[in-house]
Amino acid sequence: MTRKLTRGANSRLSHVKSTTILAAYVTIFTYLTKSCAGNGIRPEVTLLDVVAQPLVPTDAASAECLRDSAVYITSLGNYTPWALQMYDASVKIPSGLITGNVKQLGNYDECLRVKNANGFVGQACTAVVSFEIFRGANSSNETDLGDLLINVARASGMTDWIGGTTSKYEWTLCVPSSCTYAEVREKIDTSLDPLRVEGRVDLEVSMTENSCHTAETAIRKLDTADWIYVTLLILFAVIAISSTAFDLITRNKYGGNRKDVKQVVLTSFSFYTNGKTLLNTKRNGDSIGCLDGLRFISICWIIYGHTHYYTIVGVQLDVSNVHIMHENWSTLLVLNGNIVTDTFFLLSGLLLAYTKYSQKQRNRGSSLNLFELYLRRYVRLTPVYAMVIGFYSTIYNKFGSGPEWDVVITAAKESCQANWWANLLYVNNMVTVEDICITQSWYLAVDMQLLWLSPIFLYPMLKFSRGTIFWAVLGIGLTVAIVVPFSITYAMELTGTMLYYKDQADVVNVFLEVYTKTYARAGSYLIGIGIGYFLAKSKSLSIHIPKAYAIIGWIVTAVLLGTTVFGPRGMYYSDHVYNRLEASFYAGFHRPAFALAISWIIFACVNGKAGPINGLLAWTGWLPLSRLTYSAYLSHFIVLLYNSGIARAPGNVTPYTVVHDFLGNLVLVLGLSTVISLVFEMPFMTLDRVLWKIKGRQADTRANLPDPAKLENTEEIYKSIKGSLSSVSQIYTDVAGIAKSVGGSYVTNFDPSNGYYVDQVDRSSKPENVYTYIVGSQIGTPRSERRYDVPTNRATNSAEGRFDSSDDTVNFTESIDTQQTTGVDNRAYQV
Repeated sequence: MTRKLTRGANSRLSHVKSTTILAAYVTIFTYLTKSCAGNGIRPEVTLLDVVAQPLVPTDAASAECLRDSAVYITSLGNYTPWALQMYDASVKIPSGLITGNVKQLGNYDECLRVKNANGFVGQACTAVVSFEIFRGANSSNETDLGDLLINVARASGMTDWIGGTTSKYEWTLCVPSSCTYAEVREKIDTSLDPLRVEGRVDLEVSMTENSCHTAETAIRKLDTADWIYVTLLILFAVIAISSTAFDLITRNKYGGNRKDVKQVVLTSFSFYTNGKTLLNTKRNGDSIGCLDGLRFISICWIIYGHTHYYTIVGVQLDVSNVHIMHENWSTLLVLNGNIVTDTFFLLSGLLLAYTKYSQKQRNRGSSLNLFELYLRRYVRLTPVYAMVIGFYSTIYNKFGSGPEWDVVITAAKESCQANWWANLLYVNNMVTVEDICITQSWYLAVDMQLLWLSPIFLYPMLKFSRGTIFWAVLGIGLTVAIVVPFSITYAMELTGTMLYYKDQADVVNVFLEVYTKTYARAGSYLIGIGIGYFLAKSKSLSIHIPKAYAIIGWIVTAVLLGTTVFGPRGMYYSDHVYNRLEASFYAGFHRPAFALAISWIIFACVNGKAGPINGLLAWTGWLPLSRLTYSAYLSHFIVLLYNSGIARAPGNVTPYTVVHDFLGNLVLVLGLSTVISLVFEMPFMTLDRVLWKIKGRQADTRANLPDPAKLENTEEIYKSIKGSLSSVSQIYTDVAGIAKSVGGSYVTNFDPSNGYYVDQVDRSSKPENVYTYIVGSQIGTPRSERRYDVPTNRATNSAEGRFDSSDDTVNFTESIDTQQTTGVDNRAYQV
């Protein structure tokens, strides 16, 4: 078991299942500290000696440690103020051990403030102690720690706990700075040794060089890697400020009408331009508005779930109700909240298929360019991702301190320093998942790997005019995506999902073998490809859904959502008997079923059968927030881990405190995401778009030029180039002429600032074949009136903005580039 997952497995959640409390040594019956059973020492007496007395090192300690400890003990006996501070800052017997207060952190800051004239200062050292009660061991005639812990577990409500490894208890002691962590650990281990009973009770004391801190060592100095990262941040800041200044100057000079390539490149880092793009709430007629609400609500759900988790596993006074959370139906939204990630897999597949099929409809001679597909996705996502990884790997652990700081923040730094390469190659869900850099980054790897596999389904979708082959291939892929997690769960006898406060080995195995693996998460993505293809192909159809069918669709959706989200509730009960088939069926089907339910919501919103739900999800106010979802996903653990790392004293877990923490975290995450997006994400998306647009124009020009060897003179070359440049205008003229020839009115509106015609054909008296000719579609029945337009700003809404590329962007930030993907219904002619 690796370090990070072991920490998770022994977190407060495991505490609730394992033994909930070491506590009876505090049992209010302090007179027991004097009593004995036979010739043995009662366990609470030993525990009290460790946590209630000042630490005196063993004789094997260094001379300096022994000398300074003697000074400390003598000064404490004389009530010297600094010695009283040291003793006061050390762990004592706290309240709430039976309810889960297992992290006794003393007073860290008070200890670090201790100074004296004896050549040493206060040093806060945190020891981690875990106990193991062997199952089935024979009880001794004397009361031992096993009896104590088993009965404490019963007192806390864990009536079925009869042994195993307890959670990890943390004790912070204030000792002289001349003592090393090894000397402190040796003293604690020696003091607790009487608690060991051969064949029945064992214990382990863990400390590292990061376990002890003084006021001097708590302030971390920047190393070479830190300075490189800081220099990079300064460079980006200078570029952003310069770009903003240039943008404002040129806007004032040209009235904001200059939009050539040079201007776009030089203003790509402008806070002004990117800020306007971010806050723009306009949509065009081709966007799928409900996706914006789905994105933001889903990321809020994720942040709330992670907030709830870190609140529970943090420093808390009372977590005794955690093991019965499942009894409240609403808490399944947290316990099974990880299912919401499938919303983003669904959206990622949907927008990929929607984009590529729309491009194919607009330009039937185009083909799937895998190099462009893969490279653009990598270039657009990786710069901001790399900056976040760099932050974790360098300066993140310089922003705070505390007894939990190294356990949380420094551990995250070490993971990223060791495994950053796996993240940048998007394979961190396969090779380093046990010690993953950025806990939630497994998702990005899975999403990228699904993109690598997507041509298997995109090729038949784009190649064959009939959809039969595509649906057949998609059906096979979906079947495999269901069978694989089913088979793994059945073969390994895993639980159907991660049951967080049940057997921690099962939680870890599900996470490693199913939850983070591409082959087990592809179902939602493939369903997204299917719904994206259907929506793109049906854009020219006037779909009528009978009211009865719509009602049935919503009923089925409600059943699917209820079953998938609340289905595992029964699995949490202690009297639930594990059923291999039940777990396997749930593992294989619940994520695709959830994706199907979300697909219906999207389909109903697009076709006017969602009522107020569409009004909520398509609210334009979601647009700026939805554009922040990618950066929010990357950065929200920065806030959550920081909160855990600076903990000093236990808090209290209630629904109110969790919601309070969530709202505070959400505001901080959105603020941080705004900065990250403006400085790192949006600029590189703009540069990517410009680069590929230039390449595309060059390719179009080369395609229209005749072979120079076949031209007899330079004049002919000139005529050829001139002809190719005027071809777009000729298309516009031809289409306008067709419209007029059949008696229809053709309204043009040319915006010289961006070069788009916005056209509308009044089809009140036009025959069908003209519609087919103009639209380029032969499917469905055309609507009586339709507006074909393209927005005048590439960055106006969820269907474009900074998520608008010619390809699909990642999950959270993905959307459709209207200029590139306005499917068969839209015709925009750019001059």
